[in-house]
Amino acid sequence: MDLSLTQVPIWISILFILSFGTIPILLIIKSVKVTIIDNHLGKSSEINKKISLFYLSYFIIISLISLTGFFAKNAIPPRIMLTAILPLFLFYFFWVQKTEWFKLVFEHIKIEQLVAIHIFRFVGVFFIIAYHFNALPKQFALLGGTGDIVSSIIAIPVFFALKKNMKFSKIFVWIFNIIGLMDIVSVLITAIIVTEQAMNNNSQGIEQFGTFPFSWIPAFAPATIIFLHILIFKKLIKKKKKTTSNGAIDTF
Repeated sequence: MDLSLTQVPIWISILFILSFGTIPILLIIKSVKVTIIDNHLGKSSEINKKISLFYLSYFIIISLISLTGFFAKNAIPPRIMLTAILPLFLFYFFWVQKTEWFKLVFEHIKIEQLVAIHIFRFVGVFFIIAYHFNALPKQFALLGGTGDIVSSIIAIPVFFALKKNMKFSKIFVWIFNIIGLMDIVSVLITAIIVTEQAMNNNSQGIEQFGTFPFSWIPAFAPATIIFLHILIFKKLIKKKKKTTSNGAIDTF
């Protein structure tokens, strides 16, 4: 059986595996670790092991499925949306969010730590690289790649604005969160549109994002990014309610 591998040069695939397979997870683990240590919530090692083990297992499962070519078939909606993106989001929303350790961490985690995780979206550069090697259609690659790169860049000054408690940091967070969420939603919508066009016109679709290792991007990023944006919105709303009830000036 032929393995379903991404058609870009192997050195790019290796670079992708080394970066995407480590940086997002390390950013998540670091945010959890900092929160636990700063607030004296106990030892972070056990939670970090669980996080690492989950994502390692998840990426292995996605890799095995993608190597069979299952994700690389054009379908509406794309198969990876129904079998990876949606289940991962539901897992975050209905299981992770209900666990005691998550509730404790979320209660104490600072918004800048949640924003910092979005820096991993620089991997949007791989959309552009894939297009360069004719692995993705131009409109999808430019939209997805540019949007993620911009979101990643914006996350950096927003993080430092929050860290230094700048006067307008709250506004910056709202702007960042809206832009970032709109970006990932638009990418998902475009993926469906491009796939439908490919099926109707026998043109290039996003099949390469269903092959190994690029399948990691849709399998992990959309659900994780949307969940992070929801958490930031919840923090912002909670902060607003708390400030209003205390009758204090919200300097954030």
